[in-house]
Amino acid sequence: MDTTTEHRVLILAPRGRDAQLAAGILARAGMTCRVCTDVAELVGVAVEGAGAALLTEEALDGDDGVLLHWVTTQPPWADFPFVVLAAPRGDIAQGARTPAWFDGIGNAVLLERPLGAAALASAVRAALRARRRQYEIRAYLAERELAAARLAALNASLETRVAQRTGELRTAYDRLEQQAREREETEARLAQAQRIEALGRLAGMAADAADRGASITGRLLTFARRGALRAEPISPLPLLDGLRELLAHTLGVGIEMRIAADPDLPTLLADKGQLETVLVNLAVNARDAMPEGGTLMLAAASEAVPDAGAHLAGLASGGYLRLSVSDTGAGMSAATLARASEPFFTTKPSGQGTGLGLAMARGFAHQSGGGFTIESAPGQGTTVTLWFPQAVRGSVASGLTLPGSKARSVTALVRVLVVDDDAIVREALAGQIEDWGYSVAQANNGLEALAHLDGGATVDLLISDFAMPGMNGLTLIQEARRRRPALPVLLLTGYADASIRLAVEDAGPGSTALLRKPVSGTALAERAAALLAQVAAHASLG
Repeated sequence: MDTTTEHRVLILAPRGRDAQLAAGILARAGMTCRVCTDVAELVGVAVEGAGAALLTEEALDGDDGVLLHWVTTQPPWADFPFVVLAAPRGDIAQGARTPAWFDGIGNAVLLERPLGAAALASAVRAALRARRRQYEIRAYLAERELAAARLAALNASLETRVAQRTGELRTAYDRLEQQAREREETEARLAQAQRIEALGRLAGMAADAADRGASITGRLLTFARRGALRAEPISPLPLLDGLRELLAHTLGVGIEMRIAADPDLPTLLADKGQLETVLVNLAVNARDAMPEGGTLMLAAASEAVPDAGAHLAGLASGGYLRLSVSDTGAGMSAATLARASEPFFTTKPSGQGTGLGLAMARGFAHQSGGGFTIESAPGQGTTVTLWFPQAVRGSVASGLTLPGSKARSVTALVRVLVVDDDAIVREALAGQIEDWGYSVAQANNGLEALAHLDGGATVDLLISDFAMPGMNGLTLIQEARRRRPALPVLLLTGYADASIRLAVEDAGPGSTALLRKPVSGTALAERAAALLAQVAAHASLG
């Protein structure tokens, strides 16, 4: 809008030459004026823009409500100023009468005529200054509205970007979940394929000896069972001697087999069936690397790791039993050695190997709480080394009192937390465990168990049901491990779902075992002892 128009003075004085005289006085004072003939014209011009209005008393007596309607419909920032000239010595000027229009127009200054030019100009200037302040308020409000609009647009744009980014993250998360599921399925197929490969290879080679074939097949059927790892104390020398008997006719006459193990070596903790499977596969790989014959060495030795992270195989501190399988074959190049333990990588002709043996050996060693390395060079043969935790002699596990025994030992120092939503089952389990000489605490569900841990109670072993309302056993394991990473856990379930087994294997860095219901007291006691022994082995040097 034109600023000159917004600051002009509207004059309405219908009698005589009052309008022209007033316009002349204001013009000489530097003000722009517009003379109006009636109230309707004044209102119409004021809508276009004006700074103030100079009116005579008689001009308003004939208003039929047009002016008052316009005043009441002004925008919130506006309060249009009026200067009203009253008749000399009239009742309005004397205060004897207040016309209805005076209160209606609001922002009005009443002056009695006759009035000097200077006084008139001063009153009108004051009205224009008040109007200018109103224009400043209008500009300020307009800026605020513009800023609010810009902020709203920015918020809308931000919400759009956030929604877009959230969608991208959700897509990435779904992709990672799918990859994790595919990895778990691949590992499960890998494990089964490796067992089947070992079964097929050795059973076929032993077919020419009926008695020995029956013995080997019985062992291989044990190897090929799918299930969770069952760690138990294993004596190294009897283990290797048994493998020598098993492999004697399988390896052929051109292979000389040697054993290097002290009979006084401490026992190791591992799943015996899985360990035998791994060693058999490593022996067969060694034989295949020596087509012209050679020497196969199976060795065992104890090793103490004082500093976590400094070991070549990345072992945690503790006592370990080291098993190695060495051959005098052609060895491997650096490129082949770098990929040797990758799943499905093999240098053998098609149909003569799956490339699973070394990958499974590495995975089994790591899952058992140990380590794995391969050393090889062209013309220098190959040595595969596996480390497993030692089963510490004299640990609380070795003093286990099985159900039915009246003896009591140091197992009373072991504190077990039993979690099951079925009170009858929970009480029965607690009674069995107390018969071993352990101290038992009970929890009705996962939340109660976590509250027990958060309260600072000492817990050496957690035994939990899998299927519980609210928080199942796997979730409880994860939450418990967040609080106590090394806490050993024994999970009981009546389900035979392979996904549960895989989830237990990936439950975290602590020792975890799975038992299927119904379970005997003896089996429960043996598994608890193995878990506690495994924990004691890791802590033996701590």
